[in-house]
Amino acid sequence: MASLILLNEYEYSTNLYVDADAVKLAERLDGFPLALATAGAYLKQAAISFSDYRRLYETSWAKLQKTSPELSSYEDRTLYSTWQISFKRIEQRNILSAQLLRLWAYFDNQDLWFELLQHSDTEDSNWIQELIEDELSFHGAMRVLSDHGLVEVEKPSLELVESQGYSIHGCVHSWTVHVLNQE
Repeated sequence: MASLILLNEYEYSTNLYVDADAVKLAERLDGFPLALATAGAYLKQAAISFSDYRRLYETSWAKLQKTSPELSSYEDRTLYSTWQISFKRIEQRNILSAQLLRLWAYFDNQDLWFELLQHSDTEDSNWIQELIEDELSFHGAMRVLSDHGLVEVEKPSLELVESQGYSIHGCVHSWTVHVLNQE
């Protein structure tokens, strides 16, 4: 598993490939290279196990990201600071995209599509009304998020009749929950 190879670069554990907790951590981070490198660097410098890191990841995500060691292979940026920089650029480029990313914390990370947000509630915030005004507005906001690597386009297969949607990586979703929506 490539995820374990990246964790192993920082962790140096000899039986990493048979360690069930290491495998669970790699699965939870879904193979995301920067997340794996951050976790590995943290584990190398802290006296905790893979299961402890996973527990901390679930309960204290924002604090864990802020206190993780800097990674020289990622230009000295942790996940937290990398996504913060991207988010600031997104806010400057398209405020609807930034607001949509904040809203996404309240949805599942696997599938978000235009029709899910489209409804006729006139009491919604102005930005939501502008976002769902038409499909072009919605897809334009999503395209900005995709350009910054925060969102993946989910193309429908021939077998599925469902709407074409978007997904967000589990680690990015955790960041939207614990950092973007702290208030």
